[in-house]
Amino acid sequence: MVENEPEGEVYTLGMLERLREDLRLFGNAKSELYCRIDTLLRELANPNLHEINLATAFRIELWDRYGRDHLRMVIAATSSISVAHAAFDAAVRQYGGERLTLRKGAMVLRSHEP
Repeated sequence: MVENEPEGEVYTLGMLERLREDLRLFGNAKSELYCRIDTLLRELANPNLHEINLATAFRIELWDRYGRDHLRMVIAATSSISVAHAAFDAAVRQYGGERLTLRKGAMVLRSHEP
Protein backbone atom coordinates (compact mmCIF):
# COMPACT_ATOMS: atom_id res chain seq x y z
CA MET A 1 0.00 0.00 0.00
CA VAL A 2 1.28 3.51 -0.88
CA GLU A 3 1.86 5.78 2.14
CA ASN A 4 0.05 8.88 0.70
CA GLU A 5 -3.04 6.90 -0.28
CA PRO A 6 -5.99 7.60 2.09
CA GLU A 7 -7.38 4.72 4.09
CA GLY A 8 -10.23 2.90 2.36
CA GLU A 9 -13.21 3.22 4.70
CA VAL A 10 -12.35 6.70 6.00
CA TYR A 11 -11.78 7.96 2.45
CA THR A 12 -15.07 6.43 1.26
CA LEU A 13 -16.98 7.99 4.18
CA GLY A 14 -15.43 11.37 3.37
CA MET A 15 -16.50 11.02 -0.27
CA LEU A 16 -20.04 10.13 0.81
CA GLU A 17 -20.16 13.16 3.11
CA ARG A 18 -19.00 15.45 0.27
CA LEU A 19 -21.53 13.86 -2.09
CA ARG A 20 -24.32 14.35 0.47
CA GLU A 21 -23.34 18.02 0.90
CA ASP A 22 -23.20 18.56 -2.88
CA LEU A 23 -26.66 16.99 -3.26
CA ARG A 24 -28.00 19.26 -0.51
CA LEU A 25 -26.59 22.32 -2.30
CA PHE A 26 -28.04 21.08 -5.59
CA GLY A 27 -31.45 20.62 -3.97
CA ASN A 28 -31.37 24.16 -2.57
CA ALA A 29 -30.37 25.60 -5.94
CA LYS A 30 -33.06 23.57 -7.71
CA SER A 31 -35.67 24.75 -5.22
CA GLU A 32 -34.61 28.38 -5.63
CA LEU A 33 -34.69 28.08 -9.43
CA TYR A 34 -38.15 26.48 -9.27
CA CYS A 35 -39.42 29.39 -7.15
CA ARG A 36 -37.97 31.96 -9.56
CA ILE A 37 -39.53 30.26 -12.59
CA ASP A 38 -42.86 29.88 -10.81
CA THR A 39 -42.85 33.59 -9.92
CA LEU A 40 -42.22 34.55 -13.56
CA LEU A 41 -44.98 32.23 -14.82
CA ARG A 42 -47.43 33.70 -12.32
CA GLU A 43 -46.47 37.19 -13.48
CA LEU A 44 -47.15 36.21 -17.10
CA ALA A 45 -50.55 34.78 -16.16
CA ASN A 46 -51.52 37.88 -14.16
CA PRO A 47 -54.66 39.49 -15.68
CA ASN A 48 -53.51 42.92 -14.49
CA LEU A 49 -51.62 43.78 -17.64
CA HIS A 50 -48.53 45.89 -17.18
CA GLU A 51 -48.50 49.49 -18.33
CA ILE A 52 -52.13 49.36 -19.47
CA ASN A 53 -54.63 51.39 -17.49
CA LEU A 54 -57.61 49.05 -17.70
CA ALA A 55 -60.00 51.88 -16.89
CA THR A 56 -59.07 53.71 -20.11
CA ALA A 57 -57.98 50.76 -22.26
CA PHE A 58 -59.72 49.46 -25.35
CA ARG A 59 -61.13 46.07 -24.35
CA ILE A 60 -62.39 43.17 -26.43
CA GLU A 61 -65.04 41.43 -24.33
CA LEU A 62 -66.83 38.11 -24.68
CA TRP A 63 -70.36 38.14 -23.23
CA ASP A 64 -72.77 35.56 -21.87
CA ARG A 65 -74.87 33.95 -24.60
CA TYR A 66 -78.13 33.81 -22.69
CA GLY A 67 -78.38 36.50 -20.02
CA ARG A 68 -76.58 38.93 -22.31
CA ASP A 69 -75.52 41.08 -19.38
CA HIS A 70 -72.76 38.92 -17.92
CA LEU A 71 -69.18 39.48 -19.04
CA ARG A 72 -67.52 36.09 -19.42
CA MET A 73 -64.01 37.15 -20.36
CA VAL A 74 -61.85 40.06 -21.49
CA ILE A 75 -60.07 38.65 -24.52
CA ALA A 76 -57.67 41.55 -25.02
CA ALA A 77 -56.84 44.97 -23.62
CA THR A 78 -54.67 47.56 -25.28
CA SER A 79 -54.00 51.28 -25.26
CA SER A 80 -53.83 51.35 -29.09
CA ILE A 81 -57.01 51.75 -31.14
CA SER A 82 -55.38 50.09 -34.18
CA VAL A 83 -54.36 47.04 -32.18
CA ALA A 84 -57.84 46.98 -30.62
CA HIS A 85 -59.55 46.83 -34.04
CA ALA A 86 -57.17 44.09 -35.21
CA ALA A 87 -57.75 42.12 -32.00
CA PHE A 88 -61.52 42.54 -32.37
CA ASP A 89 -61.38 41.22 -35.96
CA ALA A 90 -59.32 38.24 -34.79
CA ALA A 91 -61.76 37.61 -31.92
CA VAL A 92 -64.70 37.61 -34.36
CA ARG A 93 -62.91 34.99 -36.46
CA GLN A 94 -62.07 32.91 -33.38
CA TYR A 95 -65.37 33.28 -31.50
CA GLY A 96 -67.81 33.92 -34.37
CA GLY A 97 -70.72 32.29 -32.56
CA GLU A 98 -70.35 34.49 -29.48
CA ARG A 99 -71.40 38.03 -28.58
CA LEU A 100 -68.37 40.35 -28.60
CA THR A 101 -67.82 44.03 -27.97
CA LEU A 102 -64.98 46.45 -28.44
CA ARG A 103 -65.26 49.06 -25.71
CA LYS A 104 -63.47 51.99 -24.23
CA GLY A 105 -64.93 52.46 -20.79
CA ALA A 106 -68.72 52.47 -21.12
CA MET A 107 -68.62 53.39 -24.82
CA VAL A 108 -69.15 50.49 -27.26
CA LEU A 109 -67.11 51.11 -30.40
CA ARG A 110 -68.00 47.88 -32.21
CA SER A 111 -70.08 44.84 -31.46
CA HIS A 112 -70.61 41.40 -32.96
CA GLU A 113 -73.85 39.50 -32.53
CA PRO A 114 -73.92 35.87 -33.77
